[in-house]
Amino acid sequence: MRKPPLAAQILAVNALLIATTTLAGIAAARASIDEVVGQRQTAVLIAGILSAVLVNGLVLRRRFAPLERLIDVMERIDLTRPGVRAAVPPDADSADVVRLYGAFNRMLVRLEDERARTTVAVLQGQEAERARLARDLHDECNQALTGVLLRLQATAQDAPDALRAELQETKELATAAMEELLRLARELRPAALDDHGLQAALHSQLERFTDSWGIPARLRVFDDLADLADHEQTVVYRVVQESLSNVARHAGASKVVVELGRDHGRPVVRVVDDGRGLDRAGRGADRPGIGLVGMQERARLAGGRLDVHPTPGGGTTVELRLDRELWSPGREREAA
Repeated sequence: MRKPPLAAQILAVNALLIATTTLAGIAAARASIDEVVGQRQTAVLIAGILSAVLVNGLVLRRRFAPLERLIDVMERIDLTRPGVRAAVPPDADSADVVRLYGAFNRMLVRLEDERARTTVAVLQGQEAERARLARDLHDECNQALTGVLLRLQATAQDAPDALRAELQETKELATAAMEELLRLARELRPAALDDHGLQAALHSQLERFTDSWGIPARLRVFDDLADLADHEQTVVYRVVQESLSNVARHAGASKVVVELGRDHGRPVVRVVDDGRGLDRAGRGADRPGIGLVGMQERARLAGGRLDVHPTPGGGTTVELRLDRELWSPGREREAA
């Protein structure tokens, strides 16, 4: 059973007190209502009681209105879109209400700061683990395969002709395995991102994509987004990386364009292809696959959002928006 609002409960209690006090006063005089005031006066008395209750209700409604608005703001708060604050209403003439609004806004600041620190820690932890795996692949596994190649080469020099051809094939397989390990190591942690920045890393990524899949890929830079934090650059790189992987495996596209820029001061990254578009069977924006879910989660961790929608004329556009301005001092949005 749904409980009545607090204002309604207080109004009911006040109305009961008013009626009880009036009747108690009459009972104390040991006379009936008719004996004391008569029927006309009784009607006036009842009207007075109702008027007092009505005025009390209006006063309570005015006093509780700022609290109702604060509850509405609380229900709309989304920590994935930081910067929203509860604006103190002009009719909040109570110090307690103003104090409550201030305490709520300070709580939001603490939550957003903590979420930002946690986000950076999560992303740094993920990338540190990727870097460790990349080093292991490059140093341990690659060195082991290099040793295998040297042994094969030494064995092939003294091997019979019939066995030499088989050893050569084994060397080719080991070489291919080494190249695959190096590719995986680069994808796990791109050295260009650490050494040369986001734009150079994306250029290298697109070149490798074109070489591997034969699909022309071009980078259009309207703003190099050089001011992005390290974890934000990593998010941009990973989103582009996963988008290109989806294009290669599922889109059937003939070209891809990656765009870097800003929209109203906010960083925007788009990956546009001319492929077959979203899966009409349902594995599109409404029912995303694992790759798309991963991109959306990374976007949320970085305080942004990811949108996937059809490209006019055919194809798919993956758009990442980082709402950096919402986190900047002095850029808070008020919610009345």
